[in-house]
Amino acid sequence: MSRCIAAVLVVLLSSAGVAQAQWVFVARKAVGVVRQMAGEAENGQGTGYDSATVMLNARAENVYRKAVELAKASKEFHLTRQTDSTLTLEISDGKRIAGIQVTPIEERLSQLLIVSNTTPSQESGSSTAVKAVLRICQEMAIECSAAAQPQSAAGGRK
Repeated sequence: MSRCIAAVLVVLLSSAGVAQAQWVFVARKAVGVVRQMAGEAENGQGTGYDSATVMLNARAENVYRKAVELAKASKEFHLTRQTDSTLTLEISDGKRIAGIQVTPIEERLSQLLIVSNTTPSQESGSSTAVKAVLRICQEMAIECSAAAQPQSAAGGRK
């Protein structure tokens, strides 16, 4: 009976490792590809959202450190919150607010996520989040490029 339980435990633990390894393999295929998701405010009222994410071949701590450095040096945005323990920070220009999170995936693989609100006066198609992700990539000498955006189906909500 105990051999059977031990065998089941070994299978369960090894399958979790295989699933994690497969996920990391898929993530590595997406390294450097910046993905964006955005939504506009309805009828030009209120705020929308803008987000961008990318997988980077870099240590999460290094990516976070560079994001903090760029936020502190920015003339447009100011750093409003910095949480080193979770590798997150928040910046604002008085009208817009953005959150930045760096997540370690492996020792030299991390995910960078930037999410911000948008105002009705912002240029359509101008993604602050994508520009910020690409700037961090450039400053770290990491090759990144924006992914092609899929065509929207039926032009959004009705």
